[in-house]
Amino acid sequence: MPIHVVYPKVSLELSSGRIARWLVAEGETVRQGQVLFEIDNDKAAVEVESPADGVIRELTDSEIEVEVGGNVARIYANGEAHGDGKAAVAETSAVEVKAARAAPAAAARQNGHRQHPNPTPLARRIAKEHGIVLDGLHGTGPGGRVQKTDVVAKIGRAGHALKAAVESIAIRPLPDASHAPLNAVWLRRGQGIPVVFLHGFSADLNNWRGLLAGARGDWPALAIDLPAHGRSPRDVPQDLERMADHVEATLAAEQIGPLVLAGHSFGAALAARLASRGQLDIRGLCLFAPAGLGPEINAAFVDGILRARRSESLRPWLDLLAHDPATISPAFLQAVVQQRDDEGLTAAMRAFAERFLPDGTQATSVRSDLARLLCPARIVFGRQDRILPFSATAGLPGNVGLHAFDNCGHMPHLEYPALAMTILEEVRRSG
Repeated sequence: MPIHVVYPKVSLELSSGRIARWLVAEGETVRQGQVLFEIDNDKAAVEVESPADGVIRELTDSEIEVEVGGNVARIYANGEAHGDGKAAVAETSAVEVKAARAAPAAAARQNGHRQHPNPTPLARRIAKEHGIVLDGLHGTGPGGRVQKTDVVAKIGRAGHALKAAVESIAIRPLPDASHAPLNAVWLRRGQGIPVVFLHGFSADLNNWRGLLAGARGDWPALAIDLPAHGRSPRDVPQDLERMADHVEATLAAEQIGPLVLAGHSFGAALAARLASRGQLDIRGLCLFAPAGLGPEINAAFVDGILRARRSESLRPWLDLLAHDPATISPAFLQAVVQQRDDEGLTAAMRAFAERFLPDGTQATSVRSDLARLLCPARIVFGRQDRILPFSATAGLPGNVGLHAFDNCGHMPHLEYPALAMTILEEVRRSG
């Protein structure tokens, strides 16, 4: 018999809610304790873990509101027969909500008032970012639901204002870092010195969930979205120094003392700069495929990953990230597709690339930062990296250790998570 995944109670006030983001895909094999989905709860993202090992199926659509305790998916044992029970899962969780709301909705209609349909998550996000009030807006979606195109039309008469706003995203300094913290999420709580994770270009903080999914240990982990990425502000900093200011202010807001920094690609370059500045109590540094070791970068990838919009066009570019394309899971692919649906986010990333990767060149070097380090530092690099050349690791300063992975591309922390975690643990203990 399959095991049911239920919607948890995350608030004393609310008896129902929606899934903000699925982190797994239909038919994916999951492990007990692996994070399956997120629920937005005020400023924090509440993570819901898998109750068992198996194959997850019949995922409830994130646009469906479900009762606390309602089923949102089922986990089957490997080889166990399954049917298309998605409708049944949704029915169990959503019928009560619809019934509870039917009476007031009917009364509203009888009194001549239309109850405003809920906007889609993308429509809601675009409206919030542009200060648009959706009250009274009748959508073109099923049942009058407000969709992205409806918000675009309201922003600027047939969408022209939104297009202008997207195209006007410029490379300009962020406000004072103390006034605009970056988006930060605790991926797990625990005891001891925390590890702070910084992702790479065109990714977001969810990039680290695969590394932590099967990891043991009880130390806390905080992940931060870079500027112009994820849910952080979309203005692009002038330089790496201003970006470091921003991260330092974010960590101060989280009241973090001693810490270990882990970074991937551009996030690794930023981590090196943060460590060399001496403003934070950094006890160790673990850099996965760090940028900033040389000027070369796969310029076609940078352009292609921002230009592609659909899963069919994105997949070939994402395959360049790993030596084994199987590393790019359906959930990974779907997350990037959702990014491209957000035109403002994609435009911000393109402005970021124009600033830090002009003309297909890494404009930032962190070699002198590495030479000044006083804390333990390790670099993990794949010999088959097709984004940044492995040859850039030549001539590293003697105070930095290098782990060269064979049969590994640009994401050693996801391609060899157990080995990557062992190295990170060693850095943390030595610090």
